[in-house]
Amino acid sequence: MASKTVHVFCSQGTWQVKREGASGKAYGTKREAVAAARKTMNSMRAGQFVVHGKDGLIKEHGTHNMTPVQDPPKKSSRASEIARAVSQVVLDRLQSNSTP
Repeated sequence: MASKTVHVFCSQGTWQVKREGASGKAYGTKREAVAAARKTMNSMRAGQFVVHGKDGLIKEHGTHNMTPVQDPPKKSSRASEIARAVSQVVLDRLQSNSTP
């Protein structure tokens, strides 16, 4: 089953729009990439998008015909460590050439 999550992240100076296990597309600006991710998500029966900042942390998210993504817990040092670790794992998987 194809991933229903569309990720936007910065890689080597360009903004990438990619789903896990699928090829992605590069955009010159974050704004263009987010617009493309929203369009891709809206064309799916149901899906979500996640925007990662240049630091890899999740900055924005949204859903289409799905239960909304839960907001992360309030800022604490432990929550920040967990968010950073999860974001890094996701980005590593997206940037690898292998499919899960």
